Amino acid sequence: MNNSSVSDVFRESAKLPQANKRKRLPPLSFRATEEERALLNAKAGARPLSAYIREKLLGDAVSRRACNRRLPSMDHAALSKALALLGQSRLSSNMNQIAKAAHMGRLPVDDDVQQELWAACADIRQMRMALIEALDLKVRD
Repeated sequence: MNNSSVSDVFRESAKLPQANKRKRLPPLSFRATEEERALLNAKAGARPLSAYIREKLLGDAVSRRACNRRLPSMDHAALSKALALLGQSRLSSNMNQIAKAAHMGRLPVDDDVQQELWAACADIRQMRMALIEALDLKVRD
């Protein structure tokens, strides 16, 4: 056996089997000025810039991608922490205890107090929904 045939056999046996890999096309690129890029970023909003450009170029023909998701516009870690603290705050338990005391007559509730309690409930619900939306989470029923 000569060297070329040994190296050919080695190369052939060393090849990894192709596991139905989808061949990726090379990315498209273009040059933009700083001002043009800033304008594109502003128009893209929370969407990835590439998704925005693809949408503008292809219109309705654009195919949806698994990675085409909304980018957080705020500090994701801080929002997550705030949502966790809201969940651990026992606000719902405390509100429930206030409601029970009011129903049992141990808490004098006039119209003003009732309106303030309803407003507090609405504020808590609004904070929760704003955090869930900012984090792009799904709401569990």
